[in-house]
Amino acid sequence: MNLVLTEQQVRLTCLTEPHMIETLDMDQLVDDLADGTPPAFLTPERICVQDLIVVATAGNPGRYLGLLGARDDVVGGQPFLRLDMACVTPLMRGQRLIARLLARAALERMGRTPIMAARTATPSWFRALRHFATDLKSAAFHPAPAGAVVTLRTAALARQIAGALCPEHRHDVATGVLHGKWTVPASSLRRHASADAWCEAMRDAAPILSERLLAVIDLREVAGAALLARSGHAASIG
Repeated sequence: MNLVLTEQQVRLTCLTEPHMIETLDMDQLVDDLADGTPPAFLTPERICVQDLIVVATAGNPGRYLGLLGARDDVVGGQPFLRLDMACVTPLMRGQRLIARLLARAALERMGRTPIMAARTATPSWFRALRHFATDLKSAAFHPAPAGAVVTLRTAALARQIAGALCPEHRHDVATGVLHGKWTVPASSLRRHASADAWCEAMRDAAPILSERLLAVIDLREVAGAALLARSGHAASIG
């Protein structure tokens, strides 16, 4: 178990072994992170199948402030970290805690893969992923924001990942949208509308079960020191 203390006295705990993940206090985790009704994915069954869990806690005894779960995957010989679940307590929203969790997960897998990917139909999660990548010097994000230069190798990798994770969908490489048999709850979207426009159209829509957008973060050119700083590292205590 690795513990990292951030500048805000938030402790990030990285769990990479099944027996360690199973030691999480699931009842307290749900109580702390839930805002009324717990998210549907926040279940012991879903948490325990993750290959990597990063939790943010504060206080003594610790209160859970956030959680990130990810699974190791590979496509075309390229390993990548599949971001499977993320949640922060309402108190920490807007505090960039998700960025710290992502940076800690990336650090943990740096020796194995510099690629992270997530399927999502949640605009706030997509924006958090995009902000994390665009705030890191030399990181590449796909789909690229409107007006940004497209990194071709990242776009090609995104297409490969889409084919492996979502074979039932058609991946629009320009926007990252996964077209399938479900209708997108947005009106008059052009086929090559920007990902920003797609997310804004989704803002007021009811949540849907299908995961409709693929985000890929390429950290191959990012220095480990940048990720360390982004995680809010102040001192290693374990």
